[in-house]
Amino acid sequence: MDDIMEATRDLRTAARQVEGAPALIVKRWLRAGWADFKAHPTLSTLYGFTLAIIGWAIIWTLAAMGQGWMILPTLAGAMLLGPAATVGLYRVSRRRMGKGGGGIAGSGQIFLVSVVIMVLALAWIRSATLLFAVFFGLRPFAGFTDTLTTLFSTGPGIALFLVGSAVGGLFAALGFAIAAFSFPMLTHRNIDGFSAMGLSFNAVTQNFRLAITWAALVSALIALSVLTGFLLLIPVFPLLGYATWHAYADLFES
Repeated sequence: MDDIMEATRDLRTAARQVEGAPALIVKRWLRAGWADFKAHPTLSTLYGFTLAIIGWAIIWTLAAMGQGWMILPTLAGAMLLGPAATVGLYRVSRRRMGKGGGGIAGSGQIFLVSVVIMVLALAWIRSATLLFAVFFGLRPFAGFTDTLTTLFSTGPGIALFLVGSAVGGLFAALGFAIAAFSFPMLTHRNIDGFSAMGLSFNAVTQNFRLAITWAALVSALIALSVLTGFLLLIPVFPLLGYATWHAYADLFES
C-alpha cells in the first residue's frame, strides 16, 4: 500500500523551476521540436494541413451562416483547444526521447480536460456575443469587412476592441495555464485530469517569465498563421506541438 501511495505521489510531482534566460530555453524547446518534425515530416505536415482545413471550414461555415462577426472570437476560442489536437504529436516526441511507447496513459482524462477547455472556449464566444450587443446593439450584422472597418474607426468599435481584448486575454491566460502542460502530462502520466490541470497551472506560476515568453511566441506564430490564410499553420502547428512536449519534459521529467 505504501508503494502504491508513493507511486501516486510521484505522478503528481510538481514542476521544477527552470533557471536561465527564457528566450534561450524556448529556443531549446523549438530546436528539439524541429528535430522531431524533420524525423517525421509526412505525419507532421498532415497534422498541420488538417488543422488548416479545419480553420478554412470554420470561416466558410460562419460566413455562409451570416455570422462573419463570430470568425475572430471563434478562432480565438479554437486556440484554446489546440493542445488537445496535438496528443498524437506528443506521443511521437515521447517515443523519440525514449520515455514510452505509442500509448496514451490517461486517454479518458484527456477527454475530460478537453471538455473543460471547450466549455471555457464557449464561454469566451458567448462573452464576445454579449460584448458585441452591448456596444453595437441588436442590429443586423453588416458583414465581416464592414464590421472590421467599424471596429477600428469608430468610438464604440475601438472600445469593443479594447474591452474584448482584455476579456479574451483573461480567458486565454486561464486556458493556457491549465492546458499548456496538462495534455502532454496525461499522455505520459496516468493521473486524473484535474490534478494535471492543477500541476500545469502550478508550472506556469512557478516559471512565470518563461511561461509568458512561451505563450507570447505561440500567440504570435498562431496570429501569423491566421494572417497567411492558415498556410503557415501547416509547419507551425506540429512544430509547436513537438516543442510543447519538450517544454513539459523539461519542467516535469528532467
